[in-house]
Amino acid sequence: MKKAVGFIGGGNMAKAILSGLSQQKEHFDLYLCDRNEEKRTYFQQSLGVTTSADYRDFIAKLDIIILAIKPQGFPELLTELKPLLEKKPLIISVAAGVSIEAILRGIDATEYPIIRVMPNTPSTIGLGASALYANESVSETERHEADQIFSSCGITTWLESEALISAAVAVSGSSPAYIYYLMDIMSRVGEEMGLSPESSKVLTQQAVLGSARYSQLSDLSCDQLKRNVMSPQGTTEQAIFSLERNHFEKIIKAAMTAAFDRDKELSELISEQIN
Repeated sequence: MKKAVGFIGGGNMAKAILSGLSQQKEHFDLYLCDRNEEKRTYFQQSLGVTTSADYRDFIAKLDIIILAIKPQGFPELLTELKPLLEKKPLIISVAAGVSIEAILRGIDATEYPIIRVMPNTPSTIGLGASALYANESVSETERHEADQIFSSCGITTWLESEALISAAVAVSGSSPAYIYYLMDIMSRVGEEMGLSPESSKVLTQQAVLGSARYSQLSDLSCDQLKRNVMSPQGTTEQAIFSLERNHFEKIIKAAMTAAFDRDKELSELISEQIN
């Protein structure tokens, strides 16, 4: 039997997930609410999703609600949702920094099936990575359904504790931006060295794509794969030595720690605002 899945919020993450999920219409009836008419038109015409400016138009039909708005909007949204959950649909939140405890408090419940997910934007092309955590009220069937939703746009992994969501933010949720930053630098430096903009861009893109795929196919650690490219006294060795001298590992660790800490801070800030 088909499950009715409704998204509240039509931002980038909803677009990423629905791009994959819309290919599984034999399993799901899809709904989306967003106040922006242009976004609603896109989801309806491009992905075949039933849309509305008000989630009250379809919430009574839903088996699964996916909260895909910014964390700052949760206090108001949860207050509105509280009287509308009599059917007890599974709640899935893809927002960073909003704990299950805060969601429970916002809907005035002590027990309720809730799953937190940290996906990332490559989900748009089916290459996403989603880390999931379910509280004890979530059934095995609901876990399977959530896994099916997020597997439609990439790989999934289940976390042992909710506290690990912050680590997933740092490792996969925010990291596409780190990679794009590195690619932008590589491409620009390639141009400075004489490559045409197009050549520098495509060489950078393929190097990153090929390296990631090769690491997936290999049984070797990333450290060993790195060493395999480093011929003694060769070009790659000199590049790696330069990165080590300039504390590249320390810089990356600091960036990931900043993302991790911000997720924790957001959780505290949003929690304080939810009654």
